[in-house]
Amino acid sequence: MTPVVDYFTLIGAALRTVLTAPWPQNWRRFKWLFIFAIIWPILRLSIVFFLALDHLIYPGFRKQKITRPLFIVGNLRTGSTLMYRTLAEASDDYACFRMLDAFMPAISMKRAVAFLGRVDAKLGGYGARVVKYLDEAFLDEYSRIHDTGFLKPEEDEFALLNYMCSAAMYELFPAVRRFRRLFYVDQEMSTGEQDRIMRRYMNMVKRQLYHAGGDKRFLSKNPLFTNKLGVLRRTFPDARFACLVRHPVNTVLSTASLFHFVWHETGALPPDQKDMGTVLEFCRCFYNQPRKCLHDLDSRQLCVLKFDDLVRDPGVAMRNMLNDFDFPISDNLDEILQAAGPKQKRYKSQHSYSLAAWGVTENEIYEQFQDVYAEHNYTRPEAAAAYSGSGTKADQISAS
Repeated sequence: MTPVVDYFTLIGAALRTVLTAPWPQNWRRFKWLFIFAIIWPILRLSIVFFLALDHLIYPGFRKQKITRPLFIVGNLRTGSTLMYRTLAEASDDYACFRMLDAFMPAISMKRAVAFLGRVDAKLGGYGARVVKYLDEAFLDEYSRIHDTGFLKPEEDEFALLNYMCSAAMYELFPAVRRFRRLFYVDQEMSTGEQDRIMRRYMNMVKRQLYHAGGDKRFLSKNPLFTNKLGVLRRTFPDARFACLVRHPVNTVLSTASLFHFVWHETGALPPDQKDMGTVLEFCRCFYNQPRKCLHDLDSRQLCVLKFDDLVRDPGVAMRNMLNDFDFPISDNLDEILQAAGPKQKRYKSQHSYSLAAWGVTENEIYEQFQDVYAEHNYTRPEAAAAYSGSGTKADQISAS
């Protein structure tokens, strides 16, 4: 019953904004009301059918093993997408979710899409052009702050929207108190509900691995999973964790830019309203949870990697991490890692962030995150009027 209550809570919250908020907030929220009230139920019914079909056509997925999965966690905007997509390029080594996979969790759905893709390629790629058009029509605005697309590797947190139990619900509806537990899973959710969510998640991971061939390592990039580290360790005791860390000033400002863009574009907040309190709470929690939940792991299971080290030479940073985890590096992956450094150095970011625009100072951020400065040897910043982005690809693609 819990997902049903959450669903109608979501619909009610969206409808209230549509009926009471001024333009353009009401229109932006109406689009999400349409998605969840009309499209989601249809998609959900089809998913239920195809999930049941999997048990008849692909019963072997239930015995699929998940061995030493790799979870990329930590604060948002820390280079996680850079690491994720670099490793995901080595498709012979890793299996992960694309955005399309997140909303088509059944093996039969994935296999049908793969078959249509092969047919389309032989017929001239017209379907691929349609997908590209849909990317531009629906995701182009969001790609300006986080490079995304239906066929690109993406966070499997969004797959939990199929069950109305994703932390993304609190991102989209931050004013709905009931959804906090979906974001702060370790801290505020009951053990019983944690276990139910993890059973659903493990089931989806098994299907994805089975679809990918069964012999690959599962790869997940989810900053929102940072608040699930406790339950993840309980569910996947042999998991490996790459925890990314970035300077608090950069993290806070880039996270504020990301969330306010999402909140304004989805109608969660009026266009001129800011909520730095929630941003700071998010950042604080994402720094604290790894300390709390991963402190007893050694280098064979945990790699804490600084953003600056990752973007300076991503190939070297990831190679060192994989060696510590005792993960094999195939010839294909070796080539990808060698190319990662030069590719990164050619990129120049267009992002810049103003401290004044968010109503905070460098010293105020320092006061709130002194422990982070001390733990990672960050130099206390001098007071300044503005901060400019680091000029790295991660600033653009690591929205989460």
